[in-house]
Amino acid sequence: MKTKKLYEELEKMIPPQLSCSWDNDGLSVLPEPEHQTVRALISLDVRGEVIEYAKSHGYDTVITHHPLIFSGLKELSGKTVVSDKAAQLIRAGIAAMSFHTRFDANDGGVSDIFCRTLGLTPFLKFGEGDCGRICEADPTDLDAFAKKTAGIFGTSHFFCEKGGDAVRRIAVCGGSAADLVPDALALGCDLMVCGEMRYHSAIDAADRGMSVICVGHYESEAPALAQLQKLVSDAGIKDTYIYGVKQYAV
Repeated sequence: MKTKKLYEELEKMIPPQLSCSWDNDGLSVLPEPEHQTVRALISLDVRGEVIEYAKSHGYDTVITHHPLIFSGLKELSGKTVVSDKAAQLIRAGIAAMSFHTRFDANDGGVSDIFCRTLGLTPFLKFGEGDCGRICEADPTDLDAFAKKTAGIFGTSHFFCEKGGDAVRRIAVCGGSAADLVPDALALGCDLMVCGEMRYHSAIDAADRGMSVICVGHYESEAPALAQLQKLVSDAGIKDTYIYGVKQYAV
């Protein structure tokens, strides 16, 4: 399948209209106009090791959640990490595309799968681009909820800041979520569960009565890669592999 055609099919399932205004996801590297995708490597990021794996295992397209290129490139000489990766991909004939905040917001995407992994059912979308979710849980206390969450995601990047004891209404957002704190507070949330948040943002949220649990940026988003793989398969590419993802019970 032509890579441009694959991207068009994926855009139908993960519409670009859902992307936040500041985002830069999409088809970022196309080695040549008629580039074909036969085998696709799925990953959270275009890491150097991902490029090496794609090269050594014959993958012609890398599909990620996070964009390789966020701001404008000024050179392709390898002077910066991003330009070096882009140049490596072009030399190897490997395309790269990403689905970032639009996949956060998409029904069945990152935020919905994060909720499901937590054992929660969202009833409301919130935040810029509707990237976040609001859930109602059976009344519990922060300590019990935090222990359950740490058991699911591990404690390598786990952080909890207490704003209160009760947990009932929960804001959920994968990745970085500090910008969503005002909206979550306005919606009466007792707790926000996210990938990461700046320390002082979490302190400020807690001082306003909303606890914050961070499970790790990678940990919050990696469970959704299986869904991204499914969408790539539905678009017509059956030979796919997810690179470097821990398995989570959903």
